Amino acid sequence: MSSWLLGGVVGGAAALAVSPYLARVSRSVADREDRTWWRGAAPGRRRLVMSALVAGLLGTVAGYAAGWTAALPAFLAFAMLSTPLVLVDVQHHRLPDRLVAPAAICALALLALAAAVRSDWPALGRAVAAGGIVFALFCAVSLTSPASMGLGDVKLAGVIALYLGWLGWARVFYGVFAGFVLGAVVAVALVGGRRATLKSYIALGPALIAGALVVAAVH
Repeated sequence: MSSWLLGGVVGGAAALAVSPYLARVSRSVADREDRTWWRGAAPGRRRLVMSALVAGLLGTVAGYAAGWTAALPAFLAFAMLSTPLVLVDVQHHRLPDRLVAPAAICALALLALAAAVRSDWPALGRAVAAGGIVFALFCAVSLTSPASMGLGDVKLAGVIALYLGWLGWARVFYGVFAGFVLGAVVAVALVGGRRATLKSYIALGPALIAGALVVAAVH
């Protein structure tokens, strides 16, 4: 089994194993009044199934993208934290800082650890630079046109760019671009199916995550 396939198998299994807890967190994290949100709330069967599907898919793709390398823990952390982000953004149209902030911290800490193991500090520097640049660009877009992009999307894009930057500058460009393309496709499908209008808010977070991971997994 190749390094990439092994990473995918381990990633999918690990994410699937914690998906019940991720389902619980997705129920509570959006409640600003819940100070013990990290304990989660009892999920229904449908949420458990959705959490398992999303976590298993994201974990598999993230694991395949990292392969059996020192960066695997970092990519798995992103997949696991992204699972409740996807569920919450679809339901509440929010990307809570309670999840985005830990995702950023995990990215920096675990990619730094991977850089130390591999003695690959240029990759870490590129990741940090990519995260800063993409965050600044998205922030400028959000400030210019607040209706087109929320601050949650801006912060998430910065985190995503950390991972794409670790893999290379080309991945940063194509990963972010793919996220917007997927977002546009979903929006057109929803409007065409009369499940949304041109004035409806369409969750961009899931598309950004999916687009980035797909591009990251292309070797």
